[in-house]
Amino acid sequence: MMSSKEILKLYHEEIPSFLLPYLDSMAMQRLKGIDMNCGVNYTSYPLFALQEPYHRFEHCLGTALIAWHFSNDRKQALASLFHDIATPCFAHVIDFMHGDHIRQESTEERTMQILAEDETVMSLLKRDGISLEEVCDYHIYPLCDNDSPRLSADRLEYTCGNMMRYGFAEADTIKMLYDNLCAGTNEEGEAELMFADSDMALAFGRGALACGRIYSINEHRYAMESLAGILKTAVKEGIISEDDLYSDEARLIQVLENSSLGREWRHYTRLKAVSVKESYEEGCLKVQAKKRYIDPFVRDQGRLSTVHSGFREEVKEFLAIDHDVWLKGVYDE
Repeated sequence: MMSSKEILKLYHEEIPSFLLPYLDSMAMQRLKGIDMNCGVNYTSYPLFALQEPYHRFEHCLGTALIAWHFSNDRKQALASLFHDIATPCFAHVIDFMHGDHIRQESTEERTMQILAEDETVMSLLKRDGISLEEVCDYHIYPLCDNDSPRLSADRLEYTCGNMMRYGFAEADTIKMLYDNLCAGTNEEGEAELMFADSDMALAFGRGALACGRIYSINEHRYAMESLAGILKTAVKEGIISEDDLYSDEARLIQVLENSSLGREWRHYTRLKAVSVKESYEEGCLKVQAKKRYIDPFVRDQGRLSTVHSGFREEVKEFLAIDHDVWLKGVYDE
């Protein structure tokens, strides 16, 4: 497995000098304590238990490098760098806690506040002649973020990162796919990252589908809902506050371990598998979740699903997966 530094070099050979001081801000440094795997990495699931950490800092920097590589625009690079600045501990578990299973957007609300309260960030923006409004919402830049299932810098980074971490692709394959990308205009006249070659688009689309299956498998959904329940109880009982969710995971875990919920947390970490039950049993959960996939655009041809019937059918099969099942955790003794 490549190191984080080697993965980042796939996106752009060097970190541009103007970005470097932003990386030292408190708001950015906090993201080193927020893992990309939404708390599932603390379970005993074999797929996640042995993985190297993949934190939001690395993802945000990678997204910024992709945005810079394809736009050469400081504002787009900074907006991408900051796009997860408001991610709480355990990330999308907090969406589950707030009942936002499907959209998974409830964790984006504090971005402007966090940036505005960081003196380093605000001083650097003033130095660079950039307003907070120009970098606090990456949704205004289509290359950085756009409507799913289109390809953006954000989706490209975590898909490439996870394809390697889950064993779906080696680094040389990721580089080949990345080198086939360009910035172009899609069917609606908007800027989008797209592939020059349909075979490359297909390889990437299938890799993204493979990742999407993992993001929404029974084990993943059960773990996130279980952890959401622990955190909801912790807030209700005053063990933690909503603001404590915006610290870092190691600190929050220590609070949970030393509280009346310590037993529940340790039980969660022993979760090693999930079984499907025909009807409700004690401890069962029924959990819906967002189904993530990417339908990339092929330059001069169109959306991959329109030019490749096989991929179109694979997407349909993925979207038809039934989450209306009772799940029960299996734990190490």
